[in-house]
Amino acid sequence: MHGIAAALLSHVPLVAYPYRGENCACNLCGGTAATVVCRYDRRLKPLTTVSCDGCGLMRTDPMPSEEELGRYYASNYRLDYQLARNGTPPRLHLKRSRAEAAARFDLLAGYLSPGSQVLDLGSGSGEFLDILARAGHEATGIEPGRDFARYARATYGASVIGASWQDADLPAASFDLISAQHVLEHLREPVAALRRLAHWLAEDGFIHVEVPNAAATRHDPLQQFHFAHVHHFTPDTLISAAERAGLVFHAGGYPSPTTMIFRKLGPGETPVRRAPDQARPPLKLGTLSPGGYLLSGRWAMNAIRRARGFLRDSGRPSTVG
Repeated sequence: MHGIAAALLSHVPLVAYPYRGENCACNLCGGTAATVVCRYDRRLKPLTTVSCDGCGLMRTDPMPSEEELGRYYASNYRLDYQLARNGTPPRLHLKRSRAEAAARFDLLAGYLSPGSQVLDLGSGSGEFLDILARAGHEATGIEPGRDFARYARATYGASVIGASWQDADLPAASFDLISAQHVLEHLREPVAALRRLAHWLAEDGFIHVEVPNAAATRHDPLQQFHFAHVHHFTPDTLISAAERAGLVFHAGGYPSPTTMIFRKLGPGETPVRRAPDQARPPLKLGTLSPGGYLLSGRWAMNAIRRARGFLRDSGRPSTVG
């Protein structure tokens, strides 16, 4: 099933996602006790999200296996969430990605020196890499999505490693700045990923991380959760994850409470560990029942908007900037 039919099928409510998954301990504290936060996602598909009773980190349970996630991100994710057909980024995506990349560059400009070595984890279609290169920096991307990695190389001449973070082979302490924007929430092992980034980071370098803020209460749980996000962070659990990876909070809070800059621990420096009750997110994130959500038609309106966008966007890329 391809194209618009596949995009619409992914929105059919109450039909389970095609994965088996496995029960996993919390990636942050290793605990197994957890409280169910929600049993459906924003498409009203069965998807259980739990909150660790020990530290508050939220996760999908059962967790998709590494193999299941690998297949999904290699070939299906961009179609499912960005309507990229035939491996080509839609024009709307390119326009939005260029604007987001420019904003990210402005945010991180103070952490760059002439000719900085920069790594972008989850580099997508390559707009941030292109902006960095135009500014005179040496930029490298890691992108597991085959088609988007290919597009970034062909369109921008970007240096992109088409692999997962586990398989990327890069020298230790080789990057002055590493950016992971909206990446950690997609990973089964975010702490290990941060540890890997710290290994690649120069001793005086910085790591930029941005994830959705699970502590935000403006959305009902039935609007927050979806298959692509297997972890959900609050500001405290994000900092705790970084600390377990040997990093320390340096700056952050803008433009989101879960936008942060980390650095390596200095000699003799010990991070302040957060107590579990400090990290625990609110469990009362909303009150809308699955039946109420179904009757509200919100899931259907979202599917209709995406179908219209799919039809409106020819899929032929337009180079922006």
